[in-house]
Amino acid sequence: MSENINVKYHSTDRKIRTKNVQDTETKITPRSSKYKKQHRKPDQQASLMDFVIKPRPKTQRQTKANKLQKAHLTITRSSYIVYKPKGKTRVDPKKKITRLKRSVRVYRTSKKAEREAAEQELKVVPEIAVDIDPKAIPVEQQVQNLSLSETTTHKDDSQSKTVHSIHSRRFRSYCDNCTRPRLKELTIQLLKDLDRFQKRAFAKNEIKARAHPRLVLGVREALARLRINKVKLLFLATDCEICPGESGLDETIEGLKFQCQQQQVPYCFSLLRRELSYALQKRAQICCVAILDFDGANAIYADLLNEIEDARAEYKRRTAT
Repeated sequence: MSENINVKYHSTDRKIRTKNVQDTETKITPRSSKYKKQHRKPDQQASLMDFVIKPRPKTQRQTKANKLQKAHLTITRSSYIVYKPKGKTRVDPKKKITRLKRSVRVYRTSKKAEREAAEQELKVVPEIAVDIDPKAIPVEQQVQNLSLSETTTHKDDSQSKTVHSIHSRRFRSYCDNCTRPRLKELTIQLLKDLDRFQKRAFAKNEIKARAHPRLVLGVREALARLRINKVKLLFLATDCEICPGESGLDETIEGLKFQCQQQQVPYCFSLLRRELSYALQKRAQICCVAILDFDGANAIYADLLNEIEDARAEYKRRTAT
């Protein structure tokens, strides 16, 4: 029994060996250089080129990743060169001056020129008076001149008393409501609350906050929002600069009032320019604030509207007499 097993074992072993020899003879060697280096014949000698590592060809994804990782050098790579815009460009570009600002500047320069001319005339008059000898003028004429000057001063005082008005430089003639302490308090409170809400929205999501602002500053922004019926309440400063004429500040304020009356938008004259800027924590003086959204301060808004009506009624009562 054991002899039969040994014979079978030897026969199978012989068959396996013969098969392996046939396979090695008929087997096709791979063409890769890596396999050839590993399975080279013993008669072949090693060279230095065997130790050189050839880089693999990079895929398209790898090349894109390398481009993104590399520094943006306009000198070394032509693909990253930033092409200059055609035409002339300024190093410090000039800001575009609006029509309103231009008219204000023109009025300022004209007023300054008038003031300088008046000062020069006043300087010339004393020089002429010095040349005249006071002894040459008779005493009767001097007394007469003094009496005339006194009468003119009395007349001026009487005129100033008769032409008494509530309007002044700090409370211009375009204002049509009185400034009351309660009105000022409510205005400052509303502005502070809405400014706080807007800053909080900017800190959370700036893009969304810019798309839906609570309030805007300036005449231009207020006019733009009035045209699209977005303004809920308009605050105007009581001491805006005097600028008559076409497209001047006075005409612009009247246009703002007219648009508010047409759209039935409440407007108010409660604070000075400096007080508006202080309430909103700004350095520059503010002459106009447009409220676009008062959610979160509805109670203050309602109280403010009632106070505006009372202030307007008081103004009508004062100007009627």
